[in-house]
Amino acid sequence: MKKFVIVSIILLTIGIGAFAFSLYHFIGVEKAKTATPDELRAITEAPKEMQEKETIKTTESRLSDEGIFSANYEKAAADVEKMTTEQMIGQMILGINAGDTAFKNNLSQYNLGGCLLKNESIDYMSQDEVKKMLNEYKTSTKTPVILAAEEEGGKVTTVSGHDAFADYVFDSPRNLYESGGLEAAENAETKKAELLSSLGFNMNLAPVVDMSEEFNQIMYSRSLGADKSTVSQYARFVIETMQSNGVSATLKHFPGYGTIPDTTESVVVDTRDRSTIESVDMAPFESGIEAGAHFVMTSNVVVEKIDSKHTASLSADIHKILRDKLQFTGLIITDEIDKQDYSAYADNKSVYVSAVLAGNDMILARDYISAYNDILKGVNDKTIPIDTLKTACTRILAYKYAAKIIE
Repeated sequence: MKKFVIVSIILLTIGIGAFAFSLYHFIGVEKAKTATPDELRAITEAPKEMQEKETIKTTESRLSDEGIFSANYEKAAADVEKMTTEQMIGQMILGINAGDTAFKNNLSQYNLGGCLLKNESIDYMSQDEVKKMLNEYKTSTKTPVILAAEEEGGKVTTVSGHDAFADYVFDSPRNLYESGGLEAAENAETKKAELLSSLGFNMNLAPVVDMSEEFNQIMYSRSLGADKSTVSQYARFVIETMQSNGVSATLKHFPGYGTIPDTTESVVVDTRDRSTIESVDMAPFESGIEAGAHFVMTSNVVVEKIDSKHTASLSADIHKILRDKLQFTGLIITDEIDKQDYSAYADNKSVYVSAVLAGNDMILARDYISAYNDILKGVNDKTIPIDTLKTACTRILAYKYAAKIIE
C-alpha cells in the first residue's frame, strides 16, 4: 500500500510538471505571436500594397509593348481604373455627326471618345463658327474628345468644299500627282494640316494609301495612283506633316482595296493572293506605321485569302497581322461599321460587338447610340470581357495624353 502511494505521488508530480511545462510553452508561443502596433499595421497594409502592385502588373500586361504611346500607359491605366463600364464604352466610339442638332448633347451623354464631322455638319458655317462649335464639343464631355475631319481632297472632304474655305478647295491626291508629281500632292497635304489645325481639328481620316491602278477600281479616284515605293513615301510624308501640326493621321483602308473592281455589291470580296496583298498593298501601311501613324483604319472588304468569313474590320486575323507582322502599336479604328449590313460576317453577333472582339480600339459609327447599347449588352452578358474594354481604353487615353488632347 505504501509503495502504491509513493508511485501515485511520483506520477502526479510528473503530470503536474508536464502540465506546467505545456502551459508555459503555450503562453510563450502566444506571446511571440502577438504583433506590435507597427507589425499589426504592416500586416493590415500589406494586402493593399500587394493589391496595388497586382493592379499595376495587370495593367502593364494588357499593354506591354514599347509603342508610340507607351510613355503614357501608366497614367492612362490609372484613369481607366476609375472609369465605369459605360464611360469606357463611350470612349471606344467615334460618332459621326452628319448635321444632327442633338449631337453635342449625345456626345456628352454617352461620353463618346470623339466625333467625325461630315461635310453637311458644317454647311453654311464660317470659319469662326466652325471653331466655336469644335470648342464647345471639346468642353462638353468628361473626357476631352477627338475632333475628326475626313479631308482626303477631291470628292471626300469635310471642310474645303465650302464657300467659307474657298482658298482651300483641295483636289484629289491622284489629280495633284498626275499634274504636278509627288511635290504637288505633298504641298496640298501641308496646307490641309495647317487648315485643320487652325480650325481646332485634331484628327484627319486620311491619307488613303490603297494601291489602285485602273479606272474601274474602287479606290481609283481617291488614291495617289503611283507605284508602291512612291505611295509609301507619300504615306510617310502625310503622317509626319499632319502629326507635326497637331492633327493625327489615319492610314486607310487596311489591308488595302488594291485592284478590286468597283461594284454595286454591299460587301466587296478581294480574291487576290495573300502574297500580293502583303508585298504590295501593305507596303505603304508599313511606311506610315514606321513614321509613327496614330491610327490605322480597317476596311469593310472580305479578304478571302486571309479570312473568308469576316470583313477586315470584323476579322481577328487581319488585326493580328496589323499588330504582330506590321508591329502597329497605335489605334485601330473601323471604317464606318453601319454603312451597309455586315451582319452576315459578324458570327451571329452585333457588328459592333464583333468589331470590339476582333481587336478594334475604336468604332466609327453613324448610329453611335446603337453601337453603345450593343457593346454594353455584350459586356453585361459576358460576350465581351471587361479586360478587352480596359485594354482599348488604356490605349485610347494614352493616345489622348500623347496628342495633348488630355492636358
